[in-house]
Amino acid sequence: MNRPAGAADRSERPEARASIDVGVPPARAFEAFTAEISSWWIPGPINYFDAGRSPTMHVETRLGGRVLEVYPDGELVIAEITRWEPGVRLTYRGVVDDSQTDVTFEPTTRGTRVHVHQYLRDGGERAFLFWPNVIGWLIPWCDSQVIGNHTPRR
Repeated sequence: MNRPAGAADRSERPEARASIDVGVPPARAFEAFTAEISSWWIPGPINYFDAGRSPTMHVETRLGGRVLEVYPDGELVIAEITRWEPGVRLTYRGVVDDSQTDVTFEPTTRGTRVHVHQYLRDGGERAFLFWPNVIGWLIPWCDSQVIGNHTPRR
């Protein structure tokens, strides 16, 4: 089969998938994932593009919004939100790399399954596939919401 120049075989493109279960309803899990990302995202040298500048994460909670690293002296746009369905789905397109990330929020009997699929977009060259190492950080934050222990990490 001939592919157009620059088109990757989807079965060979770099991708990462990860799922977690949290004990809150989908709308609450979505809110925690987006609006509260700075509370559960763990700072560290491998978790930011410029960790030396003490960043925090921020999501502009709307279609067309941005995913940002925010520094004391500015910000870095990480991605742009291309799909915004609170409690159901979030999709964003990388700006610092050529990735796309699809996040779904599926109701379960005990709360929500959060599934992340991050992949290199067609024609892209690089994707930083970090979500399997990061998504688990959302679990204790959501658990703290269930038991009423609302103490943001900074």
